[in-house]
Amino acid sequence: MGAITRSNKSGDKTAENTSQVYTLTDIPKDINLKSKPNKVTKPKSKTNPKAPKNPEKILEKSKPSIEKFLDHENIPKDLKLPKEFTEYHTPAFIEGLNFVIQKDPTLYPTVVKQNFNGFGSKEFDKKLQNSDSDKIHLYWYSLIRSVIAQQVSGAAAKSIENKFKNLFKDDEVPTAEKTKNMSDETLKSAGISGPKIKYVKHISEVFTDSNSKLTDTSFYANATVDEIYEEICKLKGIGIWSAKMFALFTLEENDVFAEDDLGVARGMAKYLEQRPETLDEAKKECDKDESKKKDLKKRSKFFNKEDSKRTWKPIHDVYVLHIAEQFKPFRSAFMMILWRLSSTNVEALEI
Repeated sequence: MGAITRSNKSGDKTAENTSQVYTLTDIPKDINLKSKPNKVTKPKSKTNPKAPKNPEKILEKSKPSIEKFLDHENIPKDLKLPKEFTEYHTPAFIEGLNFVIQKDPTLYPTVVKQNFNGFGSKEFDKKLQNSDSDKIHLYWYSLIRSVIAQQVSGAAAKSIENKFKNLFKDDEVPTAEKTKNMSDETLKSAGISGPKIKYVKHISEVFTDSNSKLTDTSFYANATVDEIYEEICKLKGIGIWSAKMFALFTLEENDVFAEDDLGVARGMAKYLEQRPETLDEAKKECDKDESKKKDLKKRSKFFNKEDSKRTWKPIHDVYVLHIAEQFKPFRSAFMMILWRLSSTNVEALEI
C-alpha cells in the first residue's frame, strides 16, 4: 500500500524482539550482602554508624550498548546512506532516517549496521499493497490478530490464528461478516477466550457498518494520526498501544511514537547512556514548561521499584516524549532505531 502521505497537520500533533546481531539481556545477579552463617560478629562500637537493616541490592551493571561496538570513525561527512541500504528500503522510510541522522549524526552507525526487515523495507511494504476494496479487510484482520495476540506468547498467538482461519471453508478467507455471525462456541473452539470473543465480534460488527469511519478509506487518508488513534481506541479490546502498532505496521504511518512500549523505553535508556548531555538539556527545557513540570510529578509508566531486577534506568515518560519531539514528523524511524538499540524483536509486534 505504501506509507500514507499526509498534510502538515499530521506533523503538528503529538510497539518485544527482529533478532539483531547483538542481543542484550537484562539478567541481574544480586550480590549477597548478608553475613556468612556462624560468623562471629564483634559488638558495634558506639562510634560506628548503625548498619542498615535491609542493605540495598546491588545490581549488575547495565550491559554495554551496541553502539560501543560500532564504527564511529568512518561516518561520511555528508551522512549519505549506502546505495544498497537505500535500495532495500522504501523512499518514505529513507526520508525519515535521513531526517533523524541529520538531527543526530551519531546515530549513523546504528542505522546502517544492518537493514530493517520489517516496517520501512520494500518487502514489508509489498505485503500491504491492496486495492481500496481490500484495504478495509486488511485493517479489520490486523485488529483481529492484535486481539488474538494479547497476553499470550507469539507461538500461542500463531496457533490460535491458524485455528481461527480453519473455521472457514477451504475456499474462504476470514471476513468480518462471517465472523460476527459465528457462535461463541465456534470461536471458542479456536482457542479464543471469552472476553476476546466479545472483542472479535464487536470489531467485526463495526467493520461491517457502512456508516463507520473505519470502513471508509478516505478517513485513513485524510485524518491525522491522533484522529485515527481516537477512532481505533473506541473498539473494544483495543488500547492506545495497539492503535499505535496498527498505525505503524498496517497503515505505515511515518510519525508514530509509543513511549508506553517497553522496548522503546529501554531503547531510550540505552540512547541516553551514550548522550547524558541530551537528558540534561531535556530536563532544563521541561523545567520551563509548566504542563510538563506537572506531568513529571506523576509516576512514570516504567519505574524501578525497590526490588526491581532491571539493569537499565527508566527515563520518565515526559523526557522520553520531549526528546522524541525533535524527530517529528519522522518519529517512526527514530522508534525503529530505539528498538534496535534495545534489541527488540519487532516482528513480534507487527499486526
